[in-house]
Amino acid sequence: MSGIRDQQNMDDLRKRLYERDFGEGQTKRHGLTSTEVDVSRGWGDSKTPAPAPVVPPVSEQMVVPETAPEMAAYEALTPPVETVEEPVKRKRSYRMIIVIACVGLFIVAALVSSAFLFFGTNQISARNISISLTAPFSVAAGEKLGIQVSVANQNTVQIEAATLILNYPSGTKTADAEAKDLYEERVPIEVLTPGQALNIPVNVILFGEENEEKEIKAVIEYRVAGSNGTFFKDADPIKVKINSSPLVVRVDAVEKVSSGQEIEIKITLQSNASVVQRNILVEAAFPNSFTFLNADPQPAYGQNVWLVPEILPESAQTITLRGRVRGVAKEQAQIQIAVGAPRSDNQFIMGSVLSKADTNYEIERPFIDVLVDINQDTDGEAVVDAGLDANVAVRVKNTLDETIYDMRVEVSPNGNLIRDNQLLVPTGFYDTDSKTIRYEVSGMPSLAEVRPGETRDFLFTVRPDINQNTASFSVSTNVYARRVGEANAAEEIVGTALAEAKYSSTILIDSQVGRSDGPFTDTGSVPPVANAETTYTLTFAAAAGVNDLTGAVMTTTLPQYVIWLNEYDGEGTVEYNPVAKQLRWNVGSLGAKTAKQLQVQVSLLPSVTQVGTTPVLVGLQEFRATDRFTEVGLRTSRLPLSTELSTEAGFDKNNGVVESAR
Repeated sequence: MSGIRDQQNMDDLRKRLYERDFGEGQTKRHGLTSTEVDVSRGWGDSKTPAPAPVVPPVSEQMVVPETAPEMAAYEALTPPVETVEEPVKRKRSYRMIIVIACVGLFIVAALVSSAFLFFGTNQISARNISISLTAPFSVAAGEKLGIQVSVANQNTVQIEAATLILNYPSGTKTADAEAKDLYEERVPIEVLTPGQALNIPVNVILFGEENEEKEIKAVIEYRVAGSNGTFFKDADPIKVKINSSPLVVRVDAVEKVSSGQEIEIKITLQSNASVVQRNILVEAAFPNSFTFLNADPQPAYGQNVWLVPEILPESAQTITLRGRVRGVAKEQAQIQIAVGAPRSDNQFIMGSVLSKADTNYEIERPFIDVLVDINQDTDGEAVVDAGLDANVAVRVKNTLDETIYDMRVEVSPNGNLIRDNQLLVPTGFYDTDSKTIRYEVSGMPSLAEVRPGETRDFLFTVRPDINQNTASFSVSTNVYARRVGEANAAEEIVGTALAEAKYSSTILIDSQVGRSDGPFTDTGSVPPVANAETTYTLTFAAAAGVNDLTGAVMTTTLPQYVIWLNEYDGEGTVEYNPVAKQLRWNVGSLGAKTAKQLQVQVSLLPSVTQVGTTPVLVGLQEFRATDRFTEVGLRTSRLPLSTELSTEAGFDKNNGVVESAR
């Protein structure tokens, strides 16, 4: 029906447009639509957009006339379009409401639980549990200390699995007979009923230095029924002062010492207790300038730890130790001594310190300068050629600005080379028991007084034992003297020196000419004939003396008329330079008193100008090596070899003279 009606309207409009009497008149136009559309400013806006205007299809759209009669007919056929505005509804933010509700619920729950915890009649509060420690203000080290621990439960319900934990300072031991180290002690209480209070006595032994404060801590650990959590309540710690030590340590030593001097240190342990002190550990800390030599009694561990079995009441124990000081002038150092009780798991480790002491010393400029000269070598490491005597001269000089008196010099030659009957001592006395040469005032009156800057010389000679491997000896010199006047200084001053002498090894190179020696067969006539070839076998031997050798090498050259046949046999490696006609034998290492051998075959082709002469087959042989013991390079050589063969091998005399061709 819609299509028929539209067609009728079109026909009526067309009819009126073409009528003759169709008059002009004012045509009323429709106004534009002023509907407001709310456009969202974000993705989350919940406003509903206004509906879009309905536009008819293109086929149904009408052509709007331009003239007034046409517009009037158009408005008559087209009804006005009305736009209906619908109100925009906003969605409520329900997420914010949920968050606010949750926060409020949490606050309410927290307030309610706190109220039940602090004001409830059947809840646990740590404030209602009290723990305190009571002990004497001071105690003597090594004596029993009584501690009273008070614990009370003021809650209306009981606490369970309660444990008292006590923490002790280092140096605490149990009060029983075993006296074990004690660091933490746990005392089970189990259950504390409402209103129950307990007094727990604890006995321990504290060790420490006099006037040292020791802190003791306590805490109670407990649980609540129906909960797996563990709760704690701490007590205020207490401090106990050590008013006296059962042992007093004293150290006696000089305050000034010269570099190289031996000093004696006395450590005295004085009992200050009414009972026997057992298993006392003494530990010394030495500076770098101090070298421990010996002690009486000997250390129980290393060189600085002593274990004293017991010290009776009001008695003392003394440890005497000696050491040597080396350093620069004005250098200061300190030796520290600690005395205490050892740990129960290791008796050589300090568990608790009972007393400490220290001693200081200052290194002075050497009082006496000592110089050792061995065959005019004064650097302290002399090397003496094998078989030579070693002349030793000890020179002592007074470097003080004051006179020294009653000088005494002790020289100790030691080493595998020293033989009592091989020492020549023109002055002084050689003590064969102590192996020491002594120079004293009784034998040398000039030692009674040595003025500032004066020197004294002491001589002796060491004769070598050439059959001794790695032969060496050392000379240790100690000089003692007396000076007067200066307080706190050693009255017996010392000058020391140490020198060493090593004997180098000998090396040997030997060679000979032969015929058909070893693996080679020689040909040609003997004596040799001009313009005729004759072969020879050369044998070289390298030997070491009393010390091992390294890097041993022999070098030699062949004359122009001698031909290298590249035939050789022996130890080591062989290199031949045909241009220089040089032969190099790398011997390598040689043990003490051992030798290596090399044999080579060469050919001689003499000329007529050599008739009546004895040609040289091999030139000067040079042998060099390094002494492994002394690290000194050694050299030796062997004269050239000619064609003359040994008569001891059955050859006639002058068998090496070249003859004319027959």
